[in-house]
Amino acid sequence: MRGLTKKICLILCVLIVITSTLYTIAKAQNHTIHADWIKKFKDPENKKNIVEVVLENTGYAHLKDKVEQMDLKIHTGDLLGDMGKELILTLALEPKKSIIAVYQKENKEYKYVGLIDTFFDIVGLQTISMDRKGKDIVIVREYADQMLGAFEKGTFIRGYIWNKDTFQMVLSVIEDYQGYWNEMWDQPPKTHPKWLRITDKTDIQWENGPYPVLRTLEHQAYAKSKVTNSINIPRESEFEVIASKDVPQVYYWSEKYQHFVLNEGKDIKTGETVAIIEDLSLNPFQLAGFELNQYRIKRQNGTIEIVPKSQITDIKTPLRKPEGVYCLH
Repeated sequence: MRGLTKKICLILCVLIVITSTLYTIAKAQNHTIHADWIKKFKDPENKKNIVEVVLENTGYAHLKDKVEQMDLKIHTGDLLGDMGKELILTLALEPKKSIIAVYQKENKEYKYVGLIDTFFDIVGLQTISMDRKGKDIVIVREYADQMLGAFEKGTFIRGYIWNKDTFQMVLSVIEDYQGYWNEMWDQPPKTHPKWLRITDKTDIQWENGPYPVLRTLEHQAYAKSKVTNSINIPRESEFEVIASKDVPQVYYWSEKYQHFVLNEGKDIKTGETVAIIEDLSLNPFQLAGFELNQYRIKRQNGTIEIVPKSQITDIKTPLRKPEGVYCLH
């Protein structure tokens, strides 16, 4: 009897080990995307399988009950510089929250590489070749609507590149922006408060070549409403433009800083050379009297800071001959 009991216990132990092993294998397989799913990703079952893997890989497994409502788009590009094409998957998790995940092909499956970033709404994505680096950068058009909170909305261009085993944002520019506020919010409030509006619309043009160059022309305007004491934002025709200006800027790729830069200068506090990646004094709110005499800089160690413009001297602009032009749509 004791022998029979030992045999039963042994069998149960073996079954537990086998079950655990199979579960581990199944769990591991659930972390990859099958190539067949991608070929027919519009099939509801294949889409469900892909989305569930992405949610698992990116830490959003708790949203699996909402898979059917999620919008999935598939792009490709050589992001890793491996002469292959990686999958670039955009997934709208919920209103005002989207992610982009990248997968690398291995045999008949795609293995998770990493998350590019989290966004509000993704309204466009394309890749641009960095010939000298042998890889592509990812250009994302992000739309953010915060009219129920901050009273602003806009579309922004974000650029990302694979560097040091992670995706890093190397470009951020405004494509189209509108911001509103009311003088009744001032302290103290105005007697006959008006609505104020800032707009910034940018023409964007890429120059193709070994390293891409981005030229922008911002059309900025500051307007006040003709009506006063209005709780709701007036119609566009009820605004009058008070001031406007055009701001041209050129962003060059810098291997030294691994970033798109406007200029390079010397930090008088540290004595080191730094990249200027944004001139905050040129932002559209300057038209309304909000002065920001600051630069956003990137140091050679990779850190990004905001410093007074007076702290940066010996400013130089990189020069480069255009090698073909195409527009970002």
